[in-house]
Amino acid sequence: MKAGIAQWIGCREKQEDSYRVKYFPDGLLVVVADGMGGHHCGELASAEAVCAFEDFFAESASLGLSVSERLQSALIAANESVGRAFADCCRCGGTTLVAAFIGQGVIRWVSVGDSPLLLWRGGRLLRLNADHSLRAVLMEYVSAGTMSHSDAMRSGHQLRSALTGGEIAMVDAPTTPQPLLPGDRIIVASDGVDELLLSPVLTDEVRALLSGRDGNLSVRVVEACQALNDPGADNVTVVSVDWP
Repeated sequence: MKAGIAQWIGCREKQEDSYRVKYFPDGLLVVVADGMGGHHCGELASAEAVCAFEDFFAESASLGLSVSERLQSALIAANESVGRAFADCCRCGGTTLVAAFIGQGVIRWVSVGDSPLLLWRGGRLLRLNADHSLRAVLMEYVSAGTMSHSDAMRSGHQLRSALTGGEIAMVDAPTTPQPLLPGDRIIVASDGVDELLLSPVLTDEVRALLSGRDGNLSVRVVEACQALNDPGADNVTVVSVDWP
C-alpha cells in the first residue's frame, strides 16, 4: 500500500492546505486540512491541525483505544491546537480536516468541513464522508429540480462546521468502517478538486484518469485540475492510495 501526494497553489497567493501521511504497523494514516481565514491565518490553522492530529493519533496507540476512538480524540486535540495558536497570535481562522486510517481491509475516517474523502470502485466515484458546507443543503433544491447542480456547487461554499478552537458544530465520525475490495482507489483531498471530481456525471477523460494505473494518480488529478484553466482555482491537495 503506497500513497501518492501532489499539491498545487492554484490561483491563490499562498498555499493554505496542509497534509500528513504516516505509516503504522497496522495501517496508513492520511490527514488533509484546508485552512481558511486568508493568508497567514489559513496556513497556520491547517498546519497546526494536521500536526496535532498526527501527534495525538500516534501517541494514543498505547492507550487501548479503538481506531475510531483514536481518530475522534485526535480531532479534538487538533481543534484545541488551532484554538491555542490563534489565542497566542490574537487572530481568527480555522480549517477543515479529513483524516482516514486505511488498514486490515477497511477504511475508517473522521472529518469536519467540506474536504472530500472519495472511493473509486468498479467505475464509480463515491463520496464517503459528509459535506459540512451549504452545498449539502442546496442539493435538496437540485433534487427537487429548482436549482442546477452547477449553481449549488458555485453558491454553497460556506462552511457549516470547521476547526476554530471552539465548539465543533458537525463531525462525521462513523463507528462502522467501510470494507475495501481489491482494486479500490482512495482519494483524500481539499475542495480544490470539486469541479473535476464532484460533478454529477464524470467525463470520459476523468473516468480514464481514475481507471488508469500508470503513474501517480495524485499528480494526474492535479494536472487535470490545472487543465481546467479556472481563473479562480483554489489550492489543491490530493493524497491517493491504491488498495492492493
